[in-house]
Amino acid sequence: MKGQKLEAVPRRSWLALALAALTYTVISITLTGTNIAFPAITEEFSGTSRSTLSWALSGYSIALATFMVPAGRLSDRRGRRRMFFAGVWLFLLASVVCFLAPTANVFVAGRILQGIGGSLTVPTSLALVLPAFPTSRRTSAVAAWTASGTIGAAIAPSLSAVIVENLGWRYVYLMAVPVAIVVLLGGRRLLSESEPILDGKKLDLIGFPMGTIAIGLLAFVIVQSPRLGWSHAAIVMPLVGVVCLLPVFVVRSLRHPAPLLDLRVFSARPVWTVTLAGLVFSMLGASTWVVWPLFLTEVWDYSLVQAGLAITPAPICASGFGLLSGYLADRFGRRPLIAFGTLFPIAAMLTMALRWGAEPNYLTGFLPAILLFGTGFGLTFSSLNAAALDGQSEAMFGEVNAGFNTVRNLASGLGVAAAVAILGDADNITFERFDRFFFVFALFAAVPAMVINGFYPRNQHT
Repeated sequence: MKGQKLEAVPRRSWLALALAALTYTVISITLTGTNIAFPAITEEFSGTSRSTLSWALSGYSIALATFMVPAGRLSDRRGRRRMFFAGVWLFLLASVVCFLAPTANVFVAGRILQGIGGSLTVPTSLALVLPAFPTSRRTSAVAAWTASGTIGAAIAPSLSAVIVENLGWRYVYLMAVPVAIVVLLGGRRLLSESEPILDGKKLDLIGFPMGTIAIGLLAFVIVQSPRLGWSHAAIVMPLVGVVCLLPVFVVRSLRHPAPLLDLRVFSARPVWTVTLAGLVFSMLGASTWVVWPLFLTEVWDYSLVQAGLAITPAPICASGFGLLSGYLADRFGRRPLIAFGTLFPIAAMLTMALRWGAEPNYLTGFLPAILLFGTGFGLTFSSLNAAALDGQSEAMFGEVNAGFNTVRNLASGLGVAAAVAILGDADNITFERFDRFFFVFALFAAVPAMVINGFYPRNQHT
């Protein structure tokens, strides 16, 4: 298939994208690094219960999901550069709080503030720089931005382990400070403010808090249900709140002239198909990232270091193919690449189900499966994000990107909850339960392929 000629991109646009990607990378490193540092954190704050300290993980995820949509919407209407800088400043200050935290409660508060800072930064960072790229090169920009997060996840385990072992867990958070300073200084010269929306419409002041609370409650239920159980009062009551608030929020969003989230955008077939496919991909990615190290340590008796090194090829592969996918999509079209890429996770999950056994076979079983998964994730995910923005007005980039990534974050939590439900909460997880997980998620992996090949418009070239 003959490709289209690629337009030139100004050097300033690439530098601006580098700043946005650098921000996303350090947020990803800090997120994954907390998982690595958690044993050392619990040891230092030994007088605090593990359930309280776990809020350093869950509180961050809840805050990130809760405030992303309001941040994206407000950035479109009030200025993305302003919102981006506010998020970076908040993330910087929160990182200092985590580094200096004298008590566990202060540390947890710092982590929640980091989540809020991340929610202001993630959707606006891409929406801020994307208009500077020609339409024909925007998938490359989204691919580079997405790959930066994957690269952060790839290097975070080993980097954080080295930092914790040689300097202490607090320095995992301190490393975000110089990066944030570089972004703030470089951003003053490279990042241009977006044109705010001046349509005279007043934001939905009722739907705005209603939607934010509903998303926050839903995030709480998804994140906390694996630990508390679905019958716990702390899960049932927020779930009732979601059931009550969400339908009202949807109705208001469809009727109000300036809603928190314009759901009419997501009713377009190109948008809802890629959002649904991205939802399932996020479930697969988050759940496998939890299950793989558990399988290696529980079934094959790998150490944590061995497990981390064994898994590293997957995100590296995803990052490499993610960068390549942007070029291929811009040159040959997005749809064939997405349709082809969605087949890889199916093959990966079936390989896990059929080739992984109780006896270690890393080179002939484990490695091929995770490379297949990383390849599919890399070829597909950034193109799904770009496709969600395709055809949208530049004035709505922040809102649509926030909506897509909020779904992604909620789906990631849902994937982890599903994995925990299948594996159970026993101290020693049997091989049979892992095998069940692989077969169940092989069925999930087929959903994106069916959605894209069956419903995504065939005339979507870019």
